This record gives sequence, C-alpha cells and structure tokens, in this order.
Amino acid sequence: MPTLNGIQCRLWSLRGRKPARVCYSNGGIGDELMLTAIAAAARAAGLPLDIIAAYPALWHGNSDPASLQTGVDRWHYASRRGWIPTTVVHLGYQTSQPLHIAEQMAQHVGIKLADGWRPVLHTRLATTRDPRLIVVQNSCSGARYSATTKEWPQDRWQALVRRLAGEFRIVQIGTTSDPALGSTEDLRGRTTLHEAAGLLSGAGCFLGLESGLMHVAAATRSPAVIIYGGRTRPHETGYQFNWNLTRAPSCAGCSINTGCPHELICLDIPVEEVEQAVRKCLASRASEGSEVAGFPADP
Repeated sequence: MPTLNGIQCRLWSLRGRKPARVCYSNGGIGDELMLTAIAAAARAAGLPLDIIAAYPALWHGNSDPASLQTGVDRWHYASRRGWIPTTVVHLGYQTSQPLHIAEQMAQHVGIKLADGWRPVLHTRLATTRDPRLIVVQNSCSGARYSATTKEWPQDRWQALVRRLAGEFRIVQIGTTSDPALGSTEDLRGRTTLHEAAGLLSGAGCFLGLESGLMHVAAATRSPAVIIYGGRTRPHETGYQFNWNLTRAPSCAGCSINTGCPHELICLDIPVEEVEQAVRKCLASRASEGSEVAGFPADP
C-alpha cells in the first residue's frame, strides 16, 4: 500500500470499534450473493457476521450482517500490522468438489445452509409474473470473471430466439459486451442490477448461463433455465430448483476458463433441448398462477 494510503489506513484504524472478525468472499456478484445466504443463516443461528462487502448495493436493506464494512485491502493491511484486533476471514472454496461452493464458504464460519437456500436481495420487485416474458442473458463476456468455457454458441442462441420469438416477449439483458440477439428487446447495458432483479421477478422464465444473474434470479424466485458448460457442474454452483442443462464428459468440472482441449464438448447442447426446457419451465410456472409472493419487502 503506498505511503499516503498507509497513513490514511493508520488513521482509520484508530477510529471507531473494530470487530474481532470480519468475513468476505472476494469473488464476483454471484459469490457475494451467496454470501448473503450465509449471513442470513448466521443471523438465524444467533451468530451474525461482520461482512466486508465488495458490492455494497447488494446489501441495501439487509439487516442480517452484524455490520457491513468495505475496503478489504485496508482491513488486511491494518490487521497484518497489528493496528486492529481483527481477524480477516476469506470465505474461500475449491471447485471440482462434491460440496456446493456456498456450503464450503459457510464452513469457514461454522454455519450450515438449509436445504433449498437462496441468496437474499432486498429490492423493488414485480407483484405479478408475465408467463409470456422470457429474460435472456446469452453471454458472460462482460463479467468480472468471464470464461469462454461457459459460452453456449451464439448461432444456437439466435436459432433458439427465432423459435420462441413468435410466441413470447423476449428481453435481452447483460452488458454491451454480450453479442446482440435479433428478435429481442435489447436492454443490454441499460439496467442496474436492481432493475434487472425487478425485471426477472416478473418474468415467466430467465434463460441464461452460470452467471451473477443466475444468482439474482434465485434471489428473486424467478423460474430459470441455465445452460451449463463443463467448467463447473450444477451441484457446485447452481440451484436444484432451476432447470440445469449440462453434459457430463469425463473432463467436466475442469475449472478451465479458456483454452478447452476438447472443443467444448460439454456445451454441445442442442437448440431443441433448450427450447423444450424453456417451454416446460414456462408451462409449470404458468400453472401456479401469475401472482408473485414471498419476496423481501422493499425498505
């Protein structure tokens, strides 16, 4: 840490009470949303956690943490020098394990996640669900941790959209780095995360990849069809209540981000299979009615 920042850190360390332990996830939006589930479980167990947030907006209105901090580098720097009586705990994990990465993170603080757990996101959500609305994210190329081994071929995305566009309203969200899809309403780069959550909460289906938005959809109880590559497997990062489409070659769970030596055979999922999953997802949710209930209240 440069000298000026070091001086500022020293002054910061002298101000206010510092907790004995603070926890952080150090990943992307998905990791931090999984951290919200751990904070909720810890609060329910009577052991609320002090959290260092990389994305403070995700915690808006969330009273589960004992406190919400920022600036993980500052906490590490001050702790290593003995300026604060705080242990900084990284809730890390390993891929290619039999245990979900959120459960691995929870083990660092002695917390057990309940069956069917979901991330927690307090935001303004839809009160009704449109069974004809499909929200699509077709790429993670603009994500903090992008990986070509997650990317279903774009020609298949476009073929799928053409099959569905005549019957359904399809809205594309994500970043401007994601390839544009024809026959959709293009909202790439035009929604905040909370706005995307509101849109997802009112959709009949979210169709996407293993991504931060997959975790947002889980938080908002949005029906979801997720196309998985072989980098990780659904039991490692996904949700059992989603429609997870995947393949299981012997190399699955490789943790490789780029440079697959097997020509991405794990992503050889036909358009027809994805279409069938979307239609089944929409049909099953439509039978449950259009009212949306059980969301956290908007603070």
